[in-house]
Amino acid sequence: MRTLQLSFMVLMTTLVMVSCGSKPPATETIVYDMPEPARAVNPVAPSDLPDWYINTPEEDDTFIYSVGMGESRKMNIAIDKAKQSAKVELSERIRATVQSKVKNFSQEAGMNENTQIVEFYQSTSQTVTNNTMNGVSVLKRYPYQKPGGSWMAYVQMGLRKDAVDTQVVNIIQNEEALYAEFKASQAFQELEAAVGTTQ
Repeated sequence: MRTLQLSFMVLMTTLVMVSCGSKPPATETIVYDMPEPARAVNPVAPSDLPDWYINTPEEDDTFIYSVGMGESRKMNIAIDKAKQSAKVELSERIRATVQSKVKNFSQEAGMNENTQIVEFYQSTSQTVTNNTMNGVSVLKRYPYQKPGGSWMAYVQMGLRKDAVDTQVVNIIQNEEALYAEFKASQAFQELEAAVGTTQ
């Protein structure tokens, strides 16, 4: 009986020592500071952006649009910065619109895109941009003061398409050689009729 008790005590002591033994070190987990794949593919826009700023159309039947953003310690300077940013974007859109129109006229007139034509639509787009930028209007604006005290401003600007079209027609009509070619094209006839300068 005594031997049985002694064996039982030895067994219990062994079990307690095994269970209290040191545990193997836990595996170290390394966390990398990287964006989640979903956010990298679909970035979340700041909540303060107006919908018209995010989803501004390039143009419609009335306007060629652009948007801009500016920040300053003063509200009026933030708005001015936003307007300047929008004007830069708008001038690029005007140039692209004019170049596309002139290119279509030349193709319809059966003219090759030679050096003269390329130079003409580049200079025309520059002239139209310079002559029409004074007609740009601020259509929407959204200034607000941030918690830190600085001002953030968003603006949407627009230029009437008929002002651009009138300038294009006037410039082409002044270029007699090209006008003789372009006026036969259907697109140019429609543009002349739209701005009321058919000769």
